[in-house]
Amino acid sequence: MNKLGILGWPLTTTYSPLIHNKLFELSGLEGSYQIIKQEEINSQIISEINNDLLGYNITIPHKEKIIYLQKSAILSASVKDIGACNTVLNRNSKIYLFNTDFSGFKTFLNLIQYDFCKKSVLILGSGGSAKAIAYTLKLQNINYFIASRHSNENTISYNEIVKIGSDIDLVINTTPVGMPPFNHGELPIKWNNLPNIKTVINLGYGSKNTFLNQFDDSIAKYDGLGMLVCQAIESFNIWTSAGLNTSRIYGEVIKELENIDD
Repeated sequence: MNKLGILGWPLTTTYSPLIHNKLFELSGLEGSYQIIKQEEINSQIISEINNDLLGYNITIPHKEKIIYLQKSAILSASVKDIGACNTVLNRNSKIYLFNTDFSGFKTFLNLIQYDFCKKSVLILGSGGSAKAIAYTLKLQNINYFIASRHSNENTISYNEIVKIGSDIDLVINTTPVGMPPFNHGELPIKWNNLPNIKTVINLGYGSKNTFLNQFDDSIAKYDGLGMLVCQAIESFNIWTSAGLNTSRIYGEVIKELENIDD
């Protein structure tokens, strides 16, 4: 029995169980995928989950902390470089940590045939998802900036965006702003300071997500459902060795999720 799940908080909206149920169907395998809501995690909680599940995804806000709670885990190269994990495999009494966010995002960009046009990318937020996105862009030699509420050696503050605004072609929102229960929140950004935006990608998704509503139709807008599906397929293959081909089944999985009233 392939017993899988997703660990995070608040997990108000997640399509991950629907996606993985579809992947079980497409692969001909049997299994389950459950939601594990934990606002805080510690070694005991993680040990109990590891004893119960073959594998699970990690989402906000635990992608970085999970690494420090798995002292004996075997880390993939991407987890080491990014400093965040979104996929855990429990096999033969050993724990393996992976990051399929970065590779799933790269696959999604290929599927939508995105052309960077030698412009810069602005990543909003500095958590585990932002680090995975930055890692993807770095591997492709794409110039990017990470913006957060407070600047440090790797990020700029939201107030500093005005200094680089004209260079930005693509904006990627990795913050929870826009998704329930933060769907009425706003980032302290004046969008008219970014006059050359052509595309916005919001990692949040669902009909109640409001982030993309502030951009008109002159801008190409994508929610996070595409990336979610791409990384889910990669995680599913890690857990089950099913060998599902993302480009072949992507459309079928997306169609399963369209028009869901969440």
